[in-house]
Amino acid sequence: MMKRISLFFFCIVQFTCIAAENTRLPLNDYFSETWNTRTGLPHNSINSVAQTSDGYIWIATWEGLARFNGRDFKLFTRSEIKGLPDSGLRSLSAEPDGSLYIVGARGGISHLKSGQWKTSANAQAMVNHILNPTPSEVWLGLEGKGLVLRDKTTNHESHLLINLSVYRLIQDSNSVIWAATSEGLYRIEDKEPQLITPAQGLPTSSIYTLLLTRQGQLIVGGEKGAWRLVDNRFESVHADFNGESVSSLLEDSNNDLWLGTINKGLFRLSSLGLEQLDSEAGLPANRILSLLQDREGSIWVGTNGGLFRLREAPFSVWTKKRGLSGNYIRAILSHSDGSIWVGSSSGLNRIKDDKVQSYSVTDQTRPLSVLSLVEDDSGGVWIGTYTSGILRVVDDKIYPILNRDGGLASNEVRALLFDHKQRLWAGTASGLTRIETDGSITQFTTDEGLPGDFIMALSQDANGNIWVGTGVGVAMFNDSLGKFKGQQFPRKFNAEYAFGFYSQNNNMWMTTDRGLIRFNIETGQIDMLGREQGLPVDKLFQLVAQGDLFWLSSNRGIIQIKQQEVDDFLDNKNSNLLQYQLYDEGDGMLSAQANGGSSPAATLHHDGSVWFATANGAASVMPERLKRASQLALPTIIELLVVDGKTMNISNQDDLIELPAGSDRVSFHYAGLSFIMSQRLKFQTKLLGYNDKWVDRHKLNITEYTNLAPGKYTFMVRSSYPNSPWQDNLKAITFVIKPYFWQKVSFKLAVFITILLLCYGLYKYRLYHYKKIEKRLTERVDEQTYALQAQNEAFAHQATHDQLTGIPNRRAFDDWLAENFNDFKQTDKPLALVIVDIDYFKRINDNWSHIVGDRVICVVANILQQCCDDNQYQVSRWGGEEFTLLMPNKSIEQAQKDCEQLREQIANYDFSSIATNLKITASFGVADSRSVDEYDRLLAKADKALYQAKENGRNRIEALN
Repeated sequence: MMKRISLFFFCIVQFTCIAAENTRLPLNDYFSETWNTRTGLPHNSINSVAQTSDGYIWIATWEGLARFNGRDFKLFTRSEIKGLPDSGLRSLSAEPDGSLYIVGARGGISHLKSGQWKTSANAQAMVNHILNPTPSEVWLGLEGKGLVLRDKTTNHESHLLINLSVYRLIQDSNSVIWAATSEGLYRIEDKEPQLITPAQGLPTSSIYTLLLTRQGQLIVGGEKGAWRLVDNRFESVHADFNGESVSSLLEDSNNDLWLGTINKGLFRLSSLGLEQLDSEAGLPANRILSLLQDREGSIWVGTNGGLFRLREAPFSVWTKKRGLSGNYIRAILSHSDGSIWVGSSSGLNRIKDDKVQSYSVTDQTRPLSVLSLVEDDSGGVWIGTYTSGILRVVDDKIYPILNRDGGLASNEVRALLFDHKQRLWAGTASGLTRIETDGSITQFTTDEGLPGDFIMALSQDANGNIWVGTGVGVAMFNDSLGKFKGQQFPRKFNAEYAFGFYSQNNNMWMTTDRGLIRFNIETGQIDMLGREQGLPVDKLFQLVAQGDLFWLSSNRGIIQIKQQEVDDFLDNKNSNLLQYQLYDEGDGMLSAQANGGSSPAATLHHDGSVWFATANGAASVMPERLKRASQLALPTIIELLVVDGKTMNISNQDDLIELPAGSDRVSFHYAGLSFIMSQRLKFQTKLLGYNDKWVDRHKLNITEYTNLAPGKYTFMVRSSYPNSPWQDNLKAITFVIKPYFWQKVSFKLAVFITILLLCYGLYKYRLYHYKKIEKRLTERVDEQTYALQAQNEAFAHQATHDQLTGIPNRRAFDDWLAENFNDFKQTDKPLALVIVDIDYFKRINDNWSHIVGDRVICVVANILQQCCDDNQYQVSRWGGEEFTLLMPNKSIEQAQKDCEQLREQIANYDFSSIATNLKITASFGVADSRSVDEYDRLLAKADKALYQAKENGRNRIEALN
């Protein structure tokens, strides 16, 4: 049973070690950044670096203390840290309770806890290091003054070592204190120091630094090297490391040992061997003063030339420095054997197992300029070049295959493709060449249907069609038809260059000089995503799909965007702003310029990494690194509360903060303490008492409110990594804005009561006055009511009657017809409608006058009105010289008879009293309701009948059934 348990734990340990090795990066794959006085530090000598439990990085220098939140440095000098005798700081110690000890020149000791600074009595000399093994005592390592044990309560000091410099202190699990001193290593047990002698494995020399590993092993670094304690004897950490002066030590999360030296820079001892990083490789200086690994896994290196950081960046880059033939990469190919082939302007390389192999052309000394790469079905690699046509790799040598002299359209080959029939297509600067399996050659140019002869991209879709990208558009070769079909981009897209293709189901995605185009092969629908739709650039070179992500290369960096969001946006399902990430030099790339116009300019590798050709190396991104980073805990910090330009004290954010009356502008400065993606963090805020909804602030780390009313508010903020859910990291501050005395409730209540009393007194007075005049007002109201009734009746009559004739007007006629038409239809009773028009009325106005015309209208109106009064018809003036008659219960035949009498009466009327020789006739149009379902159709038929009467000579009656 015990053997099985032992075997189980052995397997667990082995698996853990293997997993650690798999995630370990070579030093060359780390992304480095440097900060110095130009970027916000107070001094370039970084004596100590520490991280407190809230997530801040603290830096001790000779000119003060700096706090880093990932974006900005906040400086603390003697003006902020009261009691420090000098701004020169030597060491920092982050305690488990979240506090921070700061010690330095002139013996200054300060303690920061919960935002409060507390200083202790100065030591006799500069404090190199401080150790707090128990709550009641503190150990001080001094420069030239030895080791001091101080009682925290009484400040009584005991000198355990004198007349030497103590550089570092550490306590092991057995409560033994180890001291690194100028005379060597001391072991202190029960406050009795004992010097470690050469007999125990250490040489007689200064010891500068100490490290206690997770397994409890002691490692010391000093003037002549670094040693580890094994079975009560010290052994060198590495055979090749003897004699190096070690100034700082660090054990990282992979249990690797980092060694900072005085003259040779930084070393790492791991399963990858002993690696070195010095000033030639990017360190600000070779003198290492401090080391730290933060909670995100980044390595911070304090030098005498600035602060340096190594972190696992999203991108790593292969360049000439790592073995490539050149830095200007044009094509990059993921091979089926697990290797990466890299074509540059200076040659061809193969990367496998982190090793680079170079290839040369037989019988050629000048560098090979590679433009394109492709793998055939047998695993062979074919090369398209800038000046040498097509070549092939055979037995680790490059051999020419075809050039212009052999029938190739041009020696400049930017795209290669093997189709499903294993025919080789070559896109050149002068057209498209197809090489059959038997070696025969077919040429295609604009004469065969290509939009242009300069070919930059080739692809094959699921149907076997060959897509060709040129500098003036796209064409598709239908293999079954044996001809090209041009695909013009819509003019509104303004796109010309097609740099790359990606075939997916029924869609062909194209990267162009105006953005990303989605073409549906079945429907022909074309959609574009470009700068106008929210992308940061127009020109895109290559698209690589990786899981649910699209990776797009451009001249300004690599864009990462979710494919579903792209589809939803193009399908008009999402009108929100596009959410994307743009990666550039700040993410590990040496150049943000990703090269295009060759293929493949980017590729997806079998391990899930995505590779890009750039102007400075082959850049690769491992999306898993991004996912791991976004899963780390992200502390949120409210750093400043600024009220009307004045910074408020928020050291204890659990307390209620009182703001003075009249506080007009309240701003909050906050941060998410991530040092990996600090510029890409997103924030949301909420102000309870003002609103109860989260507001997206995107990357903005300042929120300001103005004109807040007096009252109690709670400001909340939370942060998140890009493309990640919100973490449970909310921070809140509650504050109250005091009111002026006139804004207080008691004052407002007193004013309200006073106003009520005044209103009541005024009411009583007015009531007496109103009663006095009530009688007179009542009488006047009665008089005015009578006058208003008469006036209303006059207004009502004017609204429904014609002012000239006194008969009803068109409005009255329309109301009557609309109200009664349906009743006649439902009871199946006839309703006749007649439109009457005075003939040649314009002549009357022209030959006599408008006054005579008005009198004629009145006479005709009287004739019609008399007829209606006798027969209970409805008459109205329709407008101008037209009238309408409604004849209830009259058929069209009966109406015609009545109209004939009216026509004769008008024609025979003596108008001489109005004007000499004046004769008047009228035309009639008659219709009834039997053949229509709506009253407007009845009007239309009567109007049409009137038109016929006028056309047939006037002074007559026409009827339409």
